[in-house]
Amino acid sequence: MISLPAGKKYKTLEHQEKETVKVYTRYNFFNKTYCVFKGAPLWEIRKRKPNYRSESGSTYYYTKHGVYRMSNHWGRAAKCQWRLVSDFPAEIDDLRLGYADWADFRENLDPDIDAYYISVDFETKKVSYMHKDNPAYDNIAVLRSADATRKLIKQIKNLLENHKWAKYYDYEDLEEFREEVVTRLINSTISLNELRRELV
Repeated sequence: MISLPAGKKYKTLEHQEKETVKVYTRYNFFNKTYCVFKGAPLWEIRKRKPNYRSESGSTYYYTKHGVYRMSNHWGRAAKCQWRLVSDFPAEIDDLRLGYADWADFRENLDPDIDAYYISVDFETKKVSYMHKDNPAYDNIAVLRSADATRKLIKQIKNLLENHKWAKYYDYEDLEEFREEVVTRLINSTISLNELRRELV
């Protein structure tokens, strides 16, 4: 049994883990964060006045549990990565409203750190990226840096939207083949060129 010197306070492992979880509020959510905002209808802010207006024209409406953001630009916002997932149409000047709980914000790690994974809805052919701290992360998709993620998303979109690339391969069903190729790219570190050579 290990004896520890008396008189010193020691933190339990559980206590140390709790300290590493960063809590976001209206005072720090805009500082190097990643978040997926969910689309919201305009009526949700109709009686509110903006709490903040950015230089680029985005407006922010704070609530106890989160923030509404009205903006015509999503993705990179200053040093943040904020995505909008919405079925609501764009309003005047391409403005869209999104909402996120404070608990939805994650630290936007250094661009070189592998912090993102890609997910694809093969029915709608929609490609998106998520932060590794997303509770839905299955630990199967490979984590990549922000730049590597953007590059692979571009390649995957091309594979999903075009069919010319497939004419060089033998397959029975194009959609099944497409899903197989894209899934392999997402779940491994193989490059598209390496995979193409392997499939021939």
